[in-house]
Amino acid sequence: MGPRAWCERWMAEPVPWWPTYENFISSISIGTVARRQRPMRWCACACVRKLECQERRLRRTLRSGLECNRRNRTMSNNRMRFRYAENERGVALLAVLMVVFLMTLLGLTSAQLAGQEMIIAGALHEERLAQHAVDAAVDVVTGWFHDPALVPHDIASTFLAKRTANAQGAPSYVDAQGRSQFIGTAEQPDLVFDAAVPAQDRLLNDPHTGWFRSLKGLARILKLRVYGPTRPGLLCTVEVMAGAGRVTKSVAMELGAYAIPSLHAPIQTGALGSDVEGSRPGSVTAHWGDLVVRGHAYLSRADEIPAKSSLASVTGQSYAEMGYREDRWVDLWIGGEVFFSQVPSETKTEVPANVHVRQMPVPGIKMDQWEYEALKRMAKQFGRYYGIDRDGFLYLGGVIQPGSGIRAAEVFASSGVGNHQGLVFIDTLDAQPPRADNLGTIVLDQEYAEGMFVVNAHVHWRVREKGQSVPALSPPPEGETSLGTRVPAQLSDIHLQGVLYTAGDLRYAGHVKIYGGIAAQGALVDETNGLGALEVWFNHELRDGFVQGVPVVFQAPGSRQVRIM
Repeated sequence: MGPRAWCERWMAEPVPWWPTYENFISSISIGTVARRQRPMRWCACACVRKLECQERRLRRTLRSGLECNRRNRTMSNNRMRFRYAENERGVALLAVLMVVFLMTLLGLTSAQLAGQEMIIAGALHEERLAQHAVDAAVDVVTGWFHDPALVPHDIASTFLAKRTANAQGAPSYVDAQGRSQFIGTAEQPDLVFDAAVPAQDRLLNDPHTGWFRSLKGLARILKLRVYGPTRPGLLCTVEVMAGAGRVTKSVAMELGAYAIPSLHAPIQTGALGSDVEGSRPGSVTAHWGDLVVRGHAYLSRADEIPAKSSLASVTGQSYAEMGYREDRWVDLWIGGEVFFSQVPSETKTEVPANVHVRQMPVPGIKMDQWEYEALKRMAKQFGRYYGIDRDGFLYLGGVIQPGSGIRAAEVFASSGVGNHQGLVFIDTLDAQPPRADNLGTIVLDQEYAEGMFVVNAHVHWRVREKGQSVPALSPPPEGETSLGTRVPAQLSDIHLQGVLYTAGDLRYAGHVKIYGGIAAQGALVDETNGLGALEVWFNHELRDGFVQGVPVVFQAPGSRQVRIM
């Protein structure tokens, strides 16, 4: 209950006795008594007002306190929010600083890694250049054996020519005991080129005429050495040191040599012509080399045999285009007798001086030996090996699958000069060494072929079209070996450039022209009864076992040694 309500309730009650003015006149002054003359209810009202005043002051005080508390709380909250805001800004600033620091650290790390990556990439690039340089040097040295004309003549004649003989007596890099003609060591090599010598540096690295000008200055060959092999049966060791930038690389590799059989005469055969009554022989002639017949030779006329003369001109003409048939290098070596079909048997015909008859058994006819197993192994290694069925179809790899065979002419055919087929080996019917009863028969009618063809079968060669025009080099004069003494010539209508070897008979039809050589263990027979012709220009490089498209040397497996210096 409030003060006012309490006072109203109190005033409504009966008024108790209070002293009046007359009762207090003796003890208080007039003014005081005058003020006290009214009843005590006035005092109650005064108390009420005083209480109300105190209530108002109290309420004001309470309101002031509440307002003060509210202001204090507000200020405290504001201060707290300010402190929180300041704390949040501090945390954000710290986070930003941490992010900036991490990004800076990441950037520095990335820059350092990028720099290291550039250094590593540059080193790898230089290492690759040095690797390409040494590989190129090994390939160049390998090419020297295939084409000795790429190096100076004194080097080619001394180191790259075959100076020993194999078990068959043919020229070879390795003798019958497996000893190489290269006998040097790493300290004393057979052949050395050092870029520290100015003349040899020009020979190696000259940008216009050097052997390695294709490197275009990206790398340099520092040293090239050729010396003996470490394993018997191999040819030599090639050691090359090349530099690119700050990287120097050295590679040593051993080379081996293939035993490619030599061919010492453009035509070698078991018999020439046929002794069948009524058959007429065709014209079989050789340019720039000998014609060798192990048995009898059946010719048409003696005047068709070219005379041998050191004054004969060297051209690409066939004998049919010459007014007088002559050649500088031709001889006929016949083991038996020579017979002329267009001369009566009772008439004695004078044999030209370059026709040597009755050479068997003494002094004997030497024909080049082509080993079946060795050639078969080489064909499987780097050439093409074919099996054959009785219909004359060929099967790559030797697996006979009916319906998948191909014609021999498709295997032999070349699209043009330079499209050589390499070594092509055609096996016997039973894949065993050739005998009289296991030889198949193939038919050739392609326009042009290029390669080394070893056929363990009979061959029927029918020429219907003209061949290709082929550049050729004559043999050097007797007693000479220099390339400059060989006369260049252009041969027209050539049907085969390379070698054709057959273990059986070779029957021809048309005018067959060959640049290279042929060897037939059987007979050379004209299928057209005297209308055909077989004419061969000898490739002198066949004497040393060099056949276009057939590798001479190879890189020995497992012999490569690499050093980074």
